[in-house]
Amino acid sequence: MAKIKGICKNIDGCDLAADKVIQEADSFDFKCQECGKELYPLEEKKKRKKSNHLITAITVAVVVLVAILGSVIAFSGESSDDQQNLSPITDTIATIDSTETIVPIKKDTVVVTDTVVQRDTIKVEVASKTKPIESKPKPVAVYSSKDLGYATFKGSWPNDVNGRMIFNSSHVIDSKDPKKRVAEAGDYVIGEWSDGHLVQGIWYGSDNRVKGSIIIGK
Repeated sequence: MAKIKGICKNIDGCDLAADKVIQEADSFDFKCQECGKELYPLEEKKKRKKSNHLITAITVAVVVLVAILGSVIAFSGESSDDQQNLSPITDTIATIDSTETIVPIKKDTVVVTDTVVQRDTIKVEVASKTKPIESKPKPVAVYSSKDLGYATFKGSWPNDVNGRMIFNSSHVIDSKDPKKRVAEAGDYVIGEWSDGHLVQGIWYGSDNRVKGSIIIGK
């Protein structure tokens, strides 16, 4: 009798099963040598694995073949569709080539072109009626000098809006001044004069520094 290889699966109660020891036993007495349990045949397991691999390979081959056939059918369908689509175009082109449009030419056709007349523009200059403005010479102010003894007045005596009184000696600036301010020799007053009297003005010293302002009034 041929012997078959197998392993025991009684892991809890068999040391041979725990160590996964491969045993050989007869087919009619296919039991573990230690615990007496049925052995699990290894050859059957190998056969199952081989059969599984074979089934997987066949399945993959079938899928690939189906994919190839599908692509071939699709390509042939597209080529036929392209031929069908191209046929009307060919017929249309042939029809267009065979059809000619003839336009008769009339002999009594007169072509009228627009005549553009360019007119020269003439500029007319009109003399202005406005008269030129004559510039009149501005009057030149004439300043005179009047010697009063104690002072010299420069301007239009006795009335001047910007006259100058230069004192030669110590003297009251103006008799109508209620403060009776006295100017020293070299002092001068610039201001408005009316009837020979100071109305208002600025009092300067001989060093050209302002000593004060004077307002008397008319």
